[in-house]
Amino acid sequence: MKNNLIKKILFILTLVLFLLFSNGRFTLFFATWISTTMLLYTVRKFSAIRGFLLAWLLLTSAFLFQFYELVPLPTPFYILIMILIGLVMAIPYLIDLLFSKNQSNFLHTFILPTSWVVIGYIFYQYNPYGSWLHIAYSQQSQLVLLQSISVFGLGFITFLIGWFASVVNWILFQEFQWSKIKKGVFVYGVTMLLTLSYGSYRLLFQKPNSETIRIASISALPEFGIYDNDFFGLNLEGGKEKFKKQADELINELFNRSSKEAKAGAKIVFWAEGNSLILKEDELKLYNSASSMAKEHKIYLGLSVLVIDATNDRPFENKFVLFDPNGKKTINYWKVIPVPGPEAAMANIKGSEIQKTETPYGTIAASICFDMDFPQYLKQANGIDIFLAPSNDWKAIDPIHTQMASYRAIEQGFNLIRQTSKGLSAGVDYTGGKISEMDHFTDNEKVLITQLPTKGITTIYSKIGDIFIVFCLALFIVVIIRLNKR
Repeated sequence: MKNNLIKKILFILTLVLFLLFSNGRFTLFFATWISTTMLLYTVRKFSAIRGFLLAWLLLTSAFLFQFYELVPLPTPFYILIMILIGLVMAIPYLIDLLFSKNQSNFLHTFILPTSWVVIGYIFYQYNPYGSWLHIAYSQQSQLVLLQSISVFGLGFITFLIGWFASVVNWILFQEFQWSKIKKGVFVYGVTMLLTLSYGSYRLLFQKPNSETIRIASISALPEFGIYDNDFFGLNLEGGKEKFKKQADELINELFNRSSKEAKAGAKIVFWAEGNSLILKEDELKLYNSASSMAKEHKIYLGLSVLVIDATNDRPFENKFVLFDPNGKKTINYWKVIPVPGPEAAMANIKGSEIQKTETPYGTIAASICFDMDFPQYLKQANGIDIFLAPSNDWKAIDPIHTQMASYRAIEQGFNLIRQTSKGLSAGVDYTGGKISEMDHFTDNEKVLITQLPTKGITTIYSKIGDIFIVFCLALFIVVIIRLNKR
């Protein structure tokens, strides 16, 4: 009796340990597969309601640990949000439990993964933080597996993890009797084999082989930062004059470094999100200077600029403006999705489309930081060769946020540079393979040099979209009907 109790306690402690590292800041890719399997095994020991409540409790506790300081919210709101997310993510376990009498049937193994995929898809359509918390991000280190999202999107990773957990528990229920489990093991094994074979094929035979272009992406040096309290000092006496002086020094420094990189051979130069600050009245002057520099050096010059319009209730215009070698403005992009909280309250939003421009180096497009966390929005980026993503993070989400952006490159088939102030900057190709990286907190120059491929690739996902979600919904309905007939 005592030994059984000790075993149960050790099992729960092991489950909690794996759960804590199954997503978020300290992810271990294998912990996701193990914890999901163990959690399903545990909740099936209880009634539907008790099992659901236990799943809710454990998932919420894990989320509170995994995403602490990643979500910029006051602690009470953070706890409340995690409780609600835990509730949503526990629903697939409840659905599985409602059909627990059919555990011996292999069809039952599809209940958890299909319901998880569908419920997760609905949740992320309305999540103000986009795809943050998605379980697929836990597999960032598994590049072979991740190639599958170029076909079916993030939901396919969710399906594989959930199905793995269900199949293992089904095998345990069948007490490893080979005559009963061999067909099920074969079906799951073939699915994984095909998935990993496709990933290997893509990495070996569809890797970029086009010409590359030298791109220099730049973050502002800390010593040129502008006083950022009390509306950048603009509300203080003499604040406007001081701001203008500091802004001029900052922008001149960025221009000087851009000129240096152009002379070193860069064909595209761009700045990290909001690294140049300017008053609305001085915006045109900045663009004229950028146009002249682009024309002088025959480069594409991208300005990430925070324009401040003090006459507007939402004074911040977060923009990325690209000039071609003729000095013509070819992209004038406004950040579409501000981070909930202070940024959203201050942001002036204009436009909702990703802009593209044709160049001798392929089709170039851009979006800003948080926009990249929304796979639905990035569907506009199909057919892009080079994607520029000026960004600005904070220590807690470094390097997770940049790793998340690489998933968009795999999904849509573009080559990506994410230049990040206060985070990890990186260049990746359309397989997610890393080409270059620069850590803001250890690099003194704050410049990332990347030889980026000039040709993207058309992915299946960019053509069929989220058809896998529809498949999961249909499969769920068919399985429910079949199970109810038995």
